[in-house]
Formats: sequence, structure tokens, C-alpha cells
Amino acid sequence: MLKDEGASPRGRITLIQTLSENKLRPSKRAKKLVSQCLLCTACVSVCPNNVRTDLLILYARERLREQPGSRIIDAVLDKVVFSRTAVSFRLASAVEHAVGRRLASGSGTFYRVPGSRTVPEIKGSSFSGSADNAYRQKTNTGLFLGCLIDFVNHDVAADAVKLLEASGKRPYLPVGQACCGLPAFSAGDTKKAARQATAAMAPFDDTDTIVTACGSCGSMMKNYYPLLFDSPADKARAEAFSKKIKDISEVIDPGTIERAEGVGGTITYHDPCHLKRGMSVSEKPRDLIRKAGYTILEMERSDRCCGLGGAFNIKHRRISSVITGDKVKDIKSTGATIVATGCPGCMANIGSMIAEDGADIRVVHTVSLLLHAGKARSTIVSQPEKNVF
Repeated sequence: MLKDEGASPRGRITLIQTLSENKLRPSKRAKKLVSQCLLCTACVSVCPNNVRTDLLILYARERLREQPGSRIIDAVLDKVVFSRTAVSFRLASAVEHAVGRRLASGSGTFYRVPGSRTVPEIKGSSFSGSADNAYRQKTNTGLFLGCLIDFVNHDVAADAVKLLEASGKRPYLPVGQACCGLPAFSAGDTKKAARQATAAMAPFDDTDTIVTACGSCGSMMKNYYPLLFDSPADKARAEAFSKKIKDISEVIDPGTIERAEGVGGTITYHDPCHLKRGMSVSEKPRDLIRKAGYTILEMERSDRCCGLGGAFNIKHRRISSVITGDKVKDIKSTGATIVATGCPGCMANIGSMIAEDGADIRVVHTVSLLLHAGKARSTIVSQPEKNVF
């Protein structure tokens, strides 16, 4: 896309090798080339030599981060975006409501913030902080929400709880859940990522299975946590934790989902990078969607990145917009009225562009689709609905 050999996987690997051998001094161009990677791992998945380009990029970002001359935007991202605290989300919510232009769409409410891309409505409080106290009781199944579901997609959180209960798994939902650390880790701040990972793991030490409805959080916890720690004890703890991680589609009992009558809307499915390539989950969500009575109209390049890439869509907004635009074109070409996906980041990114476009397409999470997408509602049998608030 960039038509620059230096921005290709091969070019970046050569650059990183040259930097590591001190044959090249860090420069603005080097930082730019390293930062222009989405970490989608598409190149890793097709590399005949199994080169972990993602780990090389992360190594380079960590090293280049230590160099002076960071841009103002990097400082802002570090202090506000990568902190991912309740205070930062409340601040972001206040800002978007104060200066943003409201855009209502079938995928939810978005705000067009001056100087920024359209963003989803951020709640002023967390879902985990308002859930019923009954979900504070530890069980064998922990539910890790992730920042976006906890502060943006409360409906997805509620639907995830209902689906788990219908499958006979009472979820443990600790209040004040920490960020998984992916934003900081992707930016090369491994120290902050390690602190956030430690905080994220703490509530789930005695939990057998940790379920997430966010492919990005799941991939981070499953694949990268053991890399964050040096001490044998911390590394062993992280490795044990990573083995417990499951995407929610892997633990939902298909037998609890009955085929709904009169299903409305045509469906296409977007494979999140971290869910498909990071967690090897692709067919399971599709099987559940079909079980609920939907027909999936597959789009071209369903596993192509949506262009979010964490802070990539902030630092490289123009490139990100082009990639997202291509994804929306692929979605439109199917004629589907609903696009389902398993990552709240992809939901927000694709949904924001569709909201700007004005297209009559809804972007929903797979768990919400299974419960109440379109006019139909898949039937969760043997379990009455419960209010999780």
C-alpha cells in the first residue's frame, strides 16, 4: 500500500537488524517505518521461515522509545490513552460529549470529534463497577471484559454474561478490572505493560478458565504475557495464566442456542486479526451464528485488518482510514445488512466509518448477534433472563 520497500516486512526486518548491530543510528524515518506496522501478523502467518516479525517490531519499538525526540502525540498517548484508567475514560467521555458532534447509527452512538476520527460513545462508568454483587463471587469461570467492553460496549458485556450462564458457567466479574496492557506493549512500553498485566492477572489467580469477548485482549494475554517478565516466578505465573485464556465462542455450549424463526437481516463476518491469527479462532463464531439460524455471506478478505491497530489509527490516521475504507467496501459488496465480529476494537473502527458513510449496515458483536441481532432473538433455553445490573 505504501509502495515503499522499507515499509514491507522484509524492509523492516533489515532495518531492525541494522539497528540492533549498531550499523545505523536511530532516526525519524526509522521510527516512522517501525511505527507504521499494524501488528496484524498477516506476514507472520504466511512466512515460510516462521519469522516472528511482530516480536522484532516490538523489540525495535522498545529500543527506539528510549531515544530522545518523541513527538507530542507520543507523550499524550502515553499519559492518557495507554494508561487506560477509569479516570482517563471518564475524561474522554466528557470531552467527546462536550466537543463532539453526535452521530446515531444502527451500530450505536458515535461522536465526530474535531481533529479526530469518529469515535464510539464512551460511558462515564464501567460495566464491572455497576454489575450485581452476585458476580463478585469467585467461580471457575472468570470474565475478563477489556477496556472497550467495560467502558464502551456495556450491552456486549451483559450479553456475554447471559450466554455464559446459559452454558452453565456462572461468570466471576471482578470490579475495577485492569487494562490487559496491549496498547502500552504495542507502543514499546514493556514496563508499563508488565505492570498492567500484573494487575490484570491478580483477580483471576484462583480461576480455572478466563473468558474474554475481545480478541485483542485474548491474544495479548495468551501469547505475550510470558514475554513481559524476567524473573522465573513472574514468568511462570504469566505462562500459567496464559493457558487459561479462552475466547467466549470457545466456551459457549451450542446446545443452548436454538434456531430462531423469522431471522431478519443478512450477515457477513469480519475476522479480527488477533482472534483469528492470535487465538486461532475463526470457524467457531461462524458455527454459532449458523446455529442461531443465520446465513453468512462471506466477504472478500474477511481476515484482512480493519485498520485500527491500537494507536495506529491515531498516529497514522490517513493510512488507517484507507485500510478501513477498503474493509467497508468489502462488507458492502456482500449486500449484508449486519456485520458480526469478535473484537470491540474492530466494532468501533468499522462502525465509525459506516456511521460517517451513512450506510444501512449494523456492526455487532457475535455474542449480541446470538441474543438479539436484527428482529429475531436466538433462544437461550433452560435459563431465564437475569438482570446483571
